Amino acid sequence: MRTSTSILLLFASFNLAACYKNHFNVQQEWIDRNFLASSHIRTPDPRQERPPVGQRLLVSWDFPRSIFEKHLLLCLTVRFWDDTQETISQPIERKRDFATFFFPQDSGNKDKRILTYRVQAISEKGEIVGAWDHQFWTKLIDVGKDNFSSAQRINSSVSSQERQGSVIDMP
Repeated sequence: MRTSTSILLLFASFNLAACYKNHFNVQQEWIDRNFLASSHIRTPDPRQERPPVGQRLLVSWDFPRSIFEKHLLLCLTVRFWDDTQETISQPIERKRDFATFFFPQDSGNKDKRILTYRVQAISEKGEIVGAWDHQFWTKLIDVGKDNFSSAQRINSSVSSQERQGSVIDMP
């Protein structure tokens, strides 16, 4: 009896002493006609004629007072399937709160579905005090026209050189 009580107290002390490091929670969801309450209870709704279509990110946070007092800025970076990126910044005015971000699907040919995202809390001194990365988030590799043209220039200068012999080629 005594050993089970001491094990329980030891387990509880580890749980109570743990630090809460990740101050964010992010949920991603699809928004369409089924998101409207009028679709489920069959009431008239003018939004049924042109229902919202897209994706939404719901970001919630809970910061300790010591971190919140650093005057935080919420920075959301979203990458889409059409190879575009959007960054949204807004001040964090409450220590515990949430924000929603809606990304409507374009009716054109562009695919505005969310591929990946990163949420960061940045202090007024520029330090990152909290972050949440989507599982596919990675550093963006920029392969623009400038980078491509310099690579072609290097490749053409190398290919115009005469072939040099090596030890293996010698008889």
